[in-house]
Amino acid sequence: MPTSQALFITPRHVYAGTVSNKTDKSVICTIYYSSNSKNKHDESISVTLDSGGRAFIPEREYQPTPEATFTCRKIVSRIDVQGNEQTLTLEQPFDGVTCPMTEWRFDIHGDHIASINPHAQTSAAAI
Repeated sequence: MPTSQALFITPRHVYAGTVSNKTDKSVICTIYYSSNSKNKHDESISVTLDSGGRAFIPEREYQPTPEATFTCRKIVSRIDVQGNEQTLTLEQPFDGVTCPMTEWRFDIHGDHIASINPHAQTSAAAI
């Protein structure tokens, strides 16, 4: 008789982090939060980043029901960047995220938004 094994998959969620503008122009960055993994956006914040600027992506919480005596973390579900007559979008699951993260880095480049693990070691050749 086969033995039943439970399979647990760690959520690839980002709860907070930083976003940096690596371009030579100012951009408007909008961070979207979701209270579930289906990416239904229920909150957003926007910030203008000058060239070389950086902003903190704060953690957000919600109470799942009015009766609940606890709070849950909202998920950073999408990042939109508007600037120089183009819009860049990055949606979860973000590249490199393998487990829940409370500190993640996003770098805005001219043609993409990079998802970066701030704790990963970089080699001298990659710099």
